[in-house]
Amino acid sequence: MDIESILKDLEQLPPFPTVVAQALALLDSPDSSAMDVVQVVQYDQAITANVLKVCNSAYFGLPGKVSSLREAVIRLGNKQLKEIILTGTVVKYYKNAMEGYALSKHDLWKHAISTAIISRIISKRFPGVDEGAVFTAGLLHDVGKTILDAVVDEYFNQMFALVGEKGYSFTEAEQEVLGLDHAEIGARMGELWGFPKEIVHAIRFHHAPPEGDESDLVTQVVYLANVICLMLGIGVGRQGLHVRGRDEILEQHGMDINDLQVIMAGFLDEYQKVQDIIDLG
Repeated sequence: MDIESILKDLEQLPPFPTVVAQALALLDSPDSSAMDVVQVVQYDQAITANVLKVCNSAYFGLPGKVSSLREAVIRLGNKQLKEIILTGTVVKYYKNAMEGYALSKHDLWKHAISTAIISRIISKRFPGVDEGAVFTAGLLHDVGKTILDAVVDEYFNQMFALVGEKGYSFTEAEQEVLGLDHAEIGARMGELWGFPKEIVHAIRFHHAPPEGDESDLVTQVVYLANVICLMLGIGVGRQGLHVRGRDEILEQHGMDINDLQVIMAGFLDEYQKVQDIIDLG
């Protein structure tokens, strides 16, 4: 398999929307005001409409109707507004069916938003981790599948043989047959889009957090969230449960299988409240 032919597809990747990049940077800056954000976003009808739709949803449960972008910025706060803008932007990359990964329309989107929400739930057990960073990384961790889908479909029989006969994980089979895996492709997309290094790192290693690096909390959280999401059967497809287990990550943070079950239960409660967000797909 010619890796260069895969990477050429990245050259056709549209740039990350400038308005969104500027808005996210302002929302991360302690020196910016609500009006700074409004001035950047107000002329983008799609973003404005989505922000108003989601902040008026049952998920946020705000009293009264939010009717302006300025009011939404003030009432939601930077963290939640950033999540809404980001989810509304990346959903277009996930909305199509993917034959290579055997994912129906919306499946990858449901997996992405579910992993992001589970990451946020897990982050409360990881003191010091950036809750916003884990949500973003969780949302984007599988974006590389959008590039590799057609290639995986073509070479699936070779990959499946490695998984079934030699005990490879799905990403190991991708690496063996294609020369790289969807995590690496996703990381390169993140680099092209100018995402922070910790987000790119978490995308690149979401299936295999580097051993011995206990400080890499964002990657560890997204790894666990992705595993839980697969265990729940959300966006599984051909990848199935063919992933490497890393029990030591649970042990490092004083967690066990019972904690995972508690996290799953908490997520399923929240899942019912986020239908307005999931329906974006």
